[in-house]
Amino acid sequence: MIRPARPDDAHTLAEVQVRAWRWAYADIIGEEHMPTVEERETRWREIDLAGTAVWDQDGVLAGFASVGASRDDDAEPSTGEVYALYVDPPAQGAGVGAALLDDAVARLRDRGHGAATLWVFTANGHARGFYEARGWRRDGRTGEWLGAGGTRYRRDL
Repeated sequence: MIRPARPDDAHTLAEVQVRAWRWAYADIIGEEHMPTVEERETRWREIDLAGTAVWDQDGVLAGFASVGASRDDDAEPSTGEVYALYVDPPAQGAGVGAALLDDAVARLRDRGHGAATLWVFTANGHARGFYEARGWRRDGRTGEWLGAGGTRYRRDL
């Protein structure tokens, strides 16, 4: 069910991402920051998909997770990052997100990372609870993104 993302997934990845953003962030960020399918699809076609895996349920993509080296300026070289984890709203609560997160952690570990970070909108209590229930802990770093506060989480791998 979890497989590497392919270039021909770009449109569906964009649709899932946009639906998930609108479901999760409608009360956190302004409409001007909401992505469109067109701009997300363009981005998916331009980026290296090597760090992205999808949940493929008989040809229907229900979610994805992207990982790689940490982009934070204070990161150790051995620190990886979960760049994105999104599940299509109708598939949420069915274990798709947990499976994708477990797979993301395994892929980071396989790449030699000993720890990983991820960023969450501080106001996104649903996501914070999801990560905390799976062993991720706030590490004290905060920031702002798209006009909303963010909190960084960390976990040893």
